[in-house]
Amino acid sequence: MCKRAILSVIFIVVASLHYSSNNEVFADMLFQQVGISSSPNPVGSGARAVGMGGAFIAIADDATAASWNPGGLMRLEKPEVSMVGAYFNQKEDFFSDIHPEIDNTGDIDDFNINYFSATYPFHFYNDMVVSMNYQRLYEFERSFSHAYNYSSLGSDVLSDKHFSQNGYVGALGLACAISVTPKLSFGATLNIWTDQLLWRNGWEETYSVHSVETLGPFLITSDSHYTHKYSEFRGWNVNLGLLWDINRYLTFGAVVKTPFKASIHHESRFTQTKTYGGPSINRTQVSDPKSTSENVELRMPLSYGLGLAWRVSDILSFDLDVYRTRWSKYILTDSQDNKLSPIDGCFQRDSDVKDTTQVRIGGEYLFIGQDTQVVVPVRGGIFYDPEPSHGTSQDFYGIAIGSGIAYKRFIFDVAYQLRWGRSVDTGNLIATSSADITQHLVLGSVIIHF
Repeated sequence: MCKRAILSVIFIVVASLHYSSNNEVFADMLFQQVGISSSPNPVGSGARAVGMGGAFIAIADDATAASWNPGGLMRLEKPEVSMVGAYFNQKEDFFSDIHPEIDNTGDIDDFNINYFSATYPFHFYNDMVVSMNYQRLYEFERSFSHAYNYSSLGSDVLSDKHFSQNGYVGALGLACAISVTPKLSFGATLNIWTDQLLWRNGWEETYSVHSVETLGPFLITSDSHYTHKYSEFRGWNVNLGLLWDINRYLTFGAVVKTPFKASIHHESRFTQTKTYGGPSINRTQVSDPKSTSENVELRMPLSYGLGLAWRVSDILSFDLDVYRTRWSKYILTDSQDNKLSPIDGCFQRDSDVKDTTQVRIGGEYLFIGQDTQVVVPVRGGIFYDPEPSHGTSQDFYGIAIGSGIAYKRFIFDVAYQLRWGRSVDTGNLIATSSADITQHLVLGSVIIHF
């Protein structure tokens, strides 16, 4: 009886500790990370621009200019419609020196309509162009599973964990450009971020853990499931751009994308089942579901860029872009007025997230048919596209190639982009781990002139 009583007391203590730790784990899982899987830096769309490595600020002369530099819309001389389809693949190879069992690979792919637009040039006191656009800017697709083992105070825990995330965020753009002088144009795009039209704006995260803990003669099996849903992403901001033809060879471009506050509805839910076993003990405990529902505010950062294009001839041109994003001003405010960094999870006062600077270089060469009605471009580019992180930025690099064909009123472009980062810190996803990340992006654009 004495032995059984002692075991019962130990069981009660163990159960109490686990009940307390469960609440702490649930609190930890409320960390509101905005886990963008594509490049988090705001970029434009279009196979032509991507085929040049995204170096397009000073060239922007098609309908995608609304997303790169709306001042470039003035280069359009005829009404046109365009559509861009995208295939995105990401592979994440996780590894850990401390916990080798963490080593695993996450692999996802997705196909979507990335951009569409309708553009109309006209004359009203001066030459002007108006455009309506949609861009799917941020991707949230991600999935991986891994094991995690640890020992503490005589307890051995073996866990299998799975994380998945899906969703996207896009905006409707209403753009207008005007010719200030024959060599200088100015444009603006009003971006309306909403889920009230034909697309949803949000993402959902699920996190499941199956663990088995051995504590002396006791065996504790646990199954936990967490869900975070972010929906109704709404807000608005403006892209401001100018394009200046310095001379017949050089063009200067500049763009500013204003910061804005997005409202988001956040729901979270936690469920758990535990089974305790041991001498004379066999008990299953199902916790009451814990859930929250709140409205949060996400302050999106200011970004701005400069570009310089060199038109060597009518068939050869190059572009150099430098672009900066103020990630240090990227803050999430929850319903209790806590201000947090969605990147490192720290309170704003403790966060150490640095701003990032992109550098992109690209070029285009045109093969023109004898009748001048057929044009085949060859494009290429390289870029440095770092991601924000705690303490220092994570280095990402990329290369791109592209081609296509233009015939009379029809243009078809295709581009392939490879973007990669090595030994990227993933502490907010898997503690003590790093990852080699490889991203493949294929874009296909169709443009029809009227």
